[in-house]
Amino acid sequence: MIRTKKSNPSNPSTPTLLDYAILGLIQDSGRSGYNIRKVFETTALGTYSSSPGSIYPALTRLQRNGYVVKKTVEKSKKARFHITETGLEILKTWLLKPVEREDIAKHREELLLRFAFMESLLTGEQKITFLKDFQSHLRAYLRELRAYHEAEATSLPLHGKLSFEHGIASCQTTLNWCTKAIRSFESPA
Repeated sequence: MIRTKKSNPSNPSTPTLLDYAILGLIQDSGRSGYNIRKVFETTALGTYSSSPGSIYPALTRLQRNGYVVKKTVEKSKKARFHITETGLEILKTWLLKPVEREDIAKHREELLLRFAFMESLLTGEQKITFLKDFQSHLRAYLRELRAYHEAEATSLPLHGKLSFEHGIASCQTTLNWCTKAIRSFESPA
């Protein structure tokens, strides 16, 4: 399971990665708690959590912090969660966070999650800036990995060497994706 950031004890309103994923899911339209949980269960978001023991407390926390509101639909009497203006601001701030080397080395999944939720909140220029920063840091990180591999390949055990090569190939695949994504924004079809 991918780690989620803990709330900052000195600021209990600091969202976790699970909180951001929920905010991203409901940014365009409200969803029931059940629907949110089902999205986590049936998609790659499940790596963040699909447990009702995580999703529902996160929704309660988001409500308490004023990031979402719970509204009951008249006809069905079912509750749906909607993002607030404060929630949108928090989500947008997270999306606009600068890409750093540590993100490339340890949190690429989070970068891709951020990109997935940029559609309606950021401008094309902001999306391109994000992708170019992602690309630039990824290129630098790949150079480091390749240099280390070249220097240490003969001393690595076979499984370690093959695993390291998988890491390099994975980074290269993500770099290729960044290049393709940038092109799609710079010259949309």
